[in-house]
Amino acid sequence: MDGSHWAMLLGTLALASWVAAGLVAVLATRQEIRSGGASRGSEFVSLALAGAGVVLAIVMAAGMLLS
Repeated sequence: MDGSHWAMLLGTLALASWVAAGLVAVLATRQEIRSGGASRGSEFVSLALAGAGVVLAIVMAAGMLLS
């Protein structure tokens, strides 16, 4: 695979991880409203997914610049 294919793959993975982080945040908010307390696990998962998306986007941009 050449650089553009890798960039599309990494961009897709970055977008998917951001969507998943948003989904976890929304579901955690619903649970938080219902139970009255925030879940540390859902906050960690949301932050980890968002961070993974940022890392993937940076790697994608670097791959596009270097190829």
